Amino acid sequence: MDNDEDVLLRVRANLWRGDESVGGHLTLTEAHLRFRAHGLNIQTQPLDVPVAEIVSMRKYNNLRIVPNGLAVTTASGTEHRFVVGGRNRLIAAIEALQS
Repeated sequence: MDNDEDVLLRVRANLWRGDESVGGHLTLTEAHLRFRAHGLNIQTQPLDVPVAEIVSMRKYNNLRIVPNGLAVTTASGTEHRFVVGGRNRLIAAIEALQS
């Protein structure tokens, strides 16, 4: 699943794909931020974002009130929006890899 890369952090998360909040796990390795959906979702395709391609991260309030959103923007301008517990820990881990 993680292509022999060491897992630094794994958290439960949802990924917004259009109107669907896809449940699964976010895994951070030294090279990638990977999302893997649970099998019960409609959209189950994996997402692999190279850490080197992440140009910004911002916190947002999910449903405008719940402080658990994390938007990750890549060098190509694509934004991936996640709902994740412990987003500060995830942000800190990504920033540490990029420094």
